[in-house]
Amino acid sequence: MHKLFFIPIFLAFFFSCNDGDIIITDFNFEPENLDNCGGPGAYVFFNINNSSTAESISLSLETNELLFLESGIQEFVLNGTSNTVNYRKYGADVTSGYFCSPIPPTEPNVVIEYLGESGIAKLTTEAIKDDEDGKEEDPMSDLDTDGDGLLNYFDEDDDGDNVPTVIELGTDFLNGDDEFPLDTDNDGIPDYLDDDDDGDGILTRYEDTNGDLDPTNDITDSTVGPDFLNENVANSNIIDQYRVHSFSLVSNISLLISNLLLVSGNEEIIQETMILGSKNDVINTTLSLTPEF
Repeated sequence: MHKLFFIPIFLAFFFSCNDGDIIITDFNFEPENLDNCGGPGAYVFFNINNSSTAESISLSLETNELLFLESGIQEFVLNGTSNTVNYRKYGADVTSGYFCSPIPPTEPNVVIEYLGESGIAKLTTEAIKDDEDGKEEDPMSDLDTDGDGLLNYFDEDDDGDNVPTVIELGTDFLNGDDEFPLDTDNDGIPDYLDDDDDGDGILTRYEDTNGDLDPTNDITDSTVGPDFLNENVANSNIIDQYRVHSFSLVSNISLLISNLLLVSGNEEIIQETMILGSKNDVINTTLSLTPEF
C-alpha cells in the first residue's frame, strides 16, 4: 500500500494513482466556506470548492449531543462508521443540497473518493449569550445572584424576584441620566440584585397577590406603584416559582481535523492538520426557558 505523508498545509497536495499517473488535487478550500446542516444524530459539516475543480471535504457526526450551545472545544474520534470524513472530487459542480438533501442525490457523479479511517475532529464553539437588559456585564463572569443556573450576564432577572432586570434598573440609569441603578429601600443593594426591593420584609416575588408571576401588576396604592415598591403594603403570597426567561444566543464555530488518515483502495493520505473552516451565526436565535426553582 502506498503511503503519503504531508506536513500541515492548506493550499494543495498531490497523490499517485495505481496506474502511475499523477493527479493534482487542488484541495483549495476557503475557510469561510464551511457550512453545515442536520442535527442531533446526524450532523453534517462540509466545505465545497467549485472554483478550479469540483471537490468537497465533509464530516458526518452521529452524536446525540446538542451542539453549538456552549463555548468550548469538543473532540470527536473518527471511526469510519458513525463519525466519518469524506474527500470527493466530482464530474460537475456540487451544491449544499448534495449534503443536506433528505434523499441522497445521484448527481453529480463522484470521480474520486477518499474516506477518513481515523483522526480527531475538533469543533470550537463561541456561544455568545445576552439577556439584553441594557446593563453591561462580563460574559466571563460566573456570577449567578439568584442561583437559578443562568449566569447574570444572560439572566434577564438577576435576583430571581420575577421582576425583569431591565425594569429594576430604572429608566434614568438606562438612559444614562443616572450613574446608579434604582435602590428603592436605600439598603445599598440595587433593586435588580435585591430580592426585597422595598425593604418591608416580604420578598418581592411574594408580593404577587394574583399569582401570575408578575409582581409589577399588583398595585394596592396607585399613587405609589406596585406593592413590591411600597413599604407600607406587606401582602404575601408565597410563590416559589420563576417566570419564563429569554436570552439571545449567537454561536460561531471553527472546525479542524488532526492526524487524519484518508484511504482510497490501496492509497493512503495522512494529513497532520486539516482545516475545514469556520462559520458565523450557526445559531442566531432567542431561547426561552423556565429555570427550576
